[in-house]
Amino acid sequence: MFNKGKDKSNYSEKDANRSQEKSEGFDEFFNQVLLKMPAKSATLIRNSLGQTKVKAEAFLAKNGEKLDHLFDEYLKNVDEVTRRKCHETIHFATLAAAIVGFSPIPFSDAFLLVPIQLTMMMRLHKLFGASWSEGLAKGFTKELVVVGLGRSVVGNVIKFVPAVGTVTGGIINATVATTITETLGWVTVKMLNDGEDIFNDVLTFQGQFKGLLKKIQKSRNTK
Repeated sequence: MFNKGKDKSNYSEKDANRSQEKSEGFDEFFNQVLLKMPAKSATLIRNSLGQTKVKAEAFLAKNGEKLDHLFDEYLKNVDEVTRRKCHETIHFATLAAAIVGFSPIPFSDAFLLVPIQLTMMMRLHKLFGASWSEGLAKGFTKELVVVGLGRSVVGNVIKFVPAVGTVTGGIINATVATTITETLGWVTVKMLNDGEDIFNDVLTFQGQFKGLLKKIQKSRNTK
């Protein structure tokens, strides 16, 4: 009985420590992202973080269906530590994207998602020991903006409706922002694991992005 209680206590302590590590990991990721945003936008997001983070976490808890089976093939022959860090990195980015999605800044989402997505992609590149060039990344920014902008216009327009508009628009954009960011993350993982160069194979990246996006949307719609 004593040993069982001790094991349970140790497990709870490890679980609490892991949760703390994740929280600190997200804070470090998000602060890095804010430094890459326009100062005014970063300040507005930081000032509303108390409310938007709570909304974002609740949103992900409610809408974060278990889709790990879709990504199993993307992590073939990848060691457990790298697997865990891939999941964490994409989760941090997805949570950050949800926070931006709930932000009260009209017509900002698509552009503010770019620093989040580039930071995520940079970290994933480092996990796989692949080279990362800020110059190439800036060139890739246009691709990310085009992907996000068209899908967020409806939500941003709704944000202009008084009172309810901001809430409704935020919900729409949180869905769009998290889905796009999660998809970008896993396509990046797949291409890195397959030894493909994202910057040289933009058309391949776009094709795989569209394919995975359809799989994720189909999986969510059937649950």
